Amino acid sequence: MRLKRYSFLAGWVAVILLAVAGFAAFGAPQDSANDLEFEAASASLGHTAGTYAGLTFALFAGATLETDLVQADTDGSEAASTEESTLAADAGSSIGTIASPSGWLSEVQVRALVSEYFSDEDVNTAVRIAWCESRFDPEAVNLRTGAVGLFQHLPQYWEDRATNAGFPGADATDPRASTAAAAWAVYDGGGWDIFGCRA
Repeated sequence: MRLKRYSFLAGWVAVILLAVAGFAAFGAPQDSANDLEFEAASASLGHTAGTYAGLTFALFAGATLETDLVQADTDGSEAASTEESTLAADAGSSIGTIASPSGWLSEVQVRALVSEYFSDEDVNTAVRIAWCESRFDPEAVNLRTGAVGLFQHLPQYWEDRATNAGFPGADATDPRASTAAAAWAVYDGGGWDIFGCRA
């Protein structure tokens, strides 16, 4: 446990140091307004520092997740954690890329899904609605209305929408099924007004 705490702290220290280096590079005083070489070097250093900061954070976030899985294995639930990690990998691959450890999808992943089911002129609108409805969290649940998933389908409409979209029996937290059902609902079941977040 102590090693986990120290590795987490070391990761954040590295992220902070790299971020400070990036800000220092962008904020360095310039002697001449025409010093293009200095500007290019500063931008390059800042971009590189930011990239390393992000990679370091992702590395330590992944190490923490892996440590949790190893601890679960030592508790005697090796088969369960292996099955869970396999399911997580399968869920990520079903949308073409690996899902983030947090469970939320990236805008790139959502846009790829939306592009499969919505017409080109509606892609941006559908991505905005998915963000507004769930913040790209396929497992989001609205405690007030009971709406579930990436596009927040209401339980009373889910089965019909999923079946009509070609996903009979799918769970509302399946991002692909949620997207397909949203597209069906927009084009064949009432338009954009079915969403709490308006286009």
